[in-house]
Amino acid sequence: MIAERQRPGWMALVFMLAFMPVDFAMAAKVASPEKPSVREINWDDLMPPVDEEIVRKYEAGEISQEEAIEYIDELGKIPVASMNQRRVKIPGYLVPLNIDKDQSATELLLVPTLGACIHVPPPPPNQTIFVRYDQGIKVTEAGYTPYWLEGVIRVENNTSEYTDVVYAITVESLKEFD
Repeated sequence: MIAERQRPGWMALVFMLAFMPVDFAMAAKVASPEKPSVREINWDDLMPPVDEEIVRKYEAGEISQEEAIEYIDELGKIPVASMNQRRVKIPGYLVPLNIDKDQSATELLLVPTLGACIHVPPPPPNQTIFVRYDQGIKVTEAGYTPYWLEGVIRVENNTSEYTDVVYAITVESLKEFD
């Protein structure tokens, strides 16, 4: 061990390391992981791919309209597993679920189109997102105004008296759509 320390250059290396400037900002970046980047998505990204064989059979008259509708209904219940735990930004309209005495809601649904919350049938479960927004939003600001929501989306089944959903998001950022 002593022989190794007596090699030429050992003291120079120790000296250089001892007096090397430390970039604390760089050290902080290494110590704390950054948030994953936000992926801007659209509603099609939340639907699994359509089985082209079903489309071909329908167009060829090999399956009935009822069978095609049944297939589409089932497809609307399937989430895209690769979307789970992704930081996303998605546009849509908010539908308040829990309205407090101040006319604010912290639990909402995000739907792709204006009025999607009031027509029957509601959008498919994979075209509706259950929203948790701790800050709350005034009911008068929801519904008719499109928003960009940003947060981590999860594959999560939620059932309410209004509809079933297969996605949920806790909002990190909410801005009017521009």
